[in-house]
Amino acid sequence: MTSMRIVILLVFGFLFVNSFGQTVSVHYSKIRVADLLDSLQLKSDVNIAYDVNAVPVDSMVTISIRNQHPLEIISDLLKVHSLNIALVNGQIIISEIQMDEVLSKYIRIRGKVIDHEESYHLPLVNISIKGKALGTITNNGGEYEFVLPRTFIRDTLAFSCLGYATSFHPVPDNDSILDVSMVETSVKLAEVEVKYEDVDAIIEQVVYFREDNYWDEKALLTGFFRETIRQDDAFVQVSEAIVEIYKTEYNRPQGVERVRFVKGRKNKEVSPMDDVLFKLEGGPYYFSRLDVAKYLDFLPVDNKETIYQYSYKGNDVYNDEIVYRIGFKPIDDTGQLLYQGELLIHSSSYAIVRAEFELTRRSLRQSKRSIIRKTSRKVKARPIEASYYIDYRSFQGRWILNKVRGTVRVHIVDKKHQVDSEFDAVTEMLISDMSSEGVERFKLSETFKPKYVLAEEIVEEDVVFWENYNIIKPDEALEKVFKKEDK
Repeated sequence: MTSMRIVILLVFGFLFVNSFGQTVSVHYSKIRVADLLDSLQLKSDVNIAYDVNAVPVDSMVTISIRNQHPLEIISDLLKVHSLNIALVNGQIIISEIQMDEVLSKYIRIRGKVIDHEESYHLPLVNISIKGKALGTITNNGGEYEFVLPRTFIRDTLAFSCLGYATSFHPVPDNDSILDVSMVETSVKLAEVEVKYEDVDAIIEQVVYFREDNYWDEKALLTGFFRETIRQDDAFVQVSEAIVEIYKTEYNRPQGVERVRFVKGRKNKEVSPMDDVLFKLEGGPYYFSRLDVAKYLDFLPVDNKETIYQYSYKGNDVYNDEIVYRIGFKPIDDTGQLLYQGELLIHSSSYAIVRAEFELTRRSLRQSKRSIIRKTSRKVKARPIEASYYIDYRSFQGRWILNKVRGTVRVHIVDKKHQVDSEFDAVTEMLISDMSSEGVERFKLSETFKPKYVLAEEIVEEDVVFWENYNIIKPDEALEKVFKKEDK
């Protein structure tokens, strides 16, 4: 059967590394380390450079390994020695390094976040260093891993989640496991007086105070980006990347973002797509520009009459402060790619701190031409969900983009090839660090283009891919996918 090509482009702003070298198999009962390194170089065509005074070249080893990259083999073989082993521009370099130098750089903190009363795991908990731009979040299972420079020792970790009191913990001196239980907080705080306001007046204040509430300088954002595609219940593609985003000032919505790829990886051993080639187009390009607070989507701007109506849905607690929950939906659902959802608005500053929204039912029926870029004439492709989530992090008295998530679900039917499947595409972007010093706009030649497909751009992988970057820890299902590749 011939595959049909489906390229998905997410309407509202809905990812690059080559196989990182050949895997090899080695079986030796006794071999000198120097001879083993020569053998790995011949088998893989990967150059290996090392300091003969640092590497135990004359030691005899017995080794039997199947289908591993030379870097993994060498790292495991020499793990008891104080060596720096790295893949640089396709070459493995082994050099001596003082362990205290390594230990002086970073701390890894990992653990779970749970509800104090019910003990269930809390997803999407924001984790940050108080007063710093560095941060991460928990996955769907409430798990996290946070990498931070040792210079942050004695600073304060802050765990914040909607409806819970912020939990503070000192940064430990060394790598640690830190499990956190968060206490649910009622909006009835004695020291806070919450006054109901007319919902349209709240929206007007959001627009009026936008320039005061958000980051007012150019910024370089470092982000983790993940795309997953499922066909029915099976993962058929997983791609992950580190990206950098040139972010223009929030008071200059006409200045658009640019994004460039740093490095990435993709899983190559997931289940094959059945008779369908399903792709996501433009990932980081569109998601870097998905910023409701900057572009004021769903809000009345420039004295134009709004196409949305708003409703007051009560109060909640976010970062120990009161927020308004404001629902919105089209006044007239014409089907022209309109959305419905909810905004969380800070009750004193009127900053949008979170947004959740989706295409309306009628818009979904009309969205095929906008979402599906390419398909066969004989194939029926019907979008059945397009939903999005955005939240913001407080930093130095202002707010900056923190996390973006998008989900698109498409039903594909091809009677000729007997295909009847649902494809779920989920994209996540976490902003893990931010700098506003010496920021320069990326050259156009460096940037990720709207027609790029992330999985196709990943052409050169680094085995020690994540190094000291913060990521969204995979949930159990995704961990199994990557463990499958590791084996």
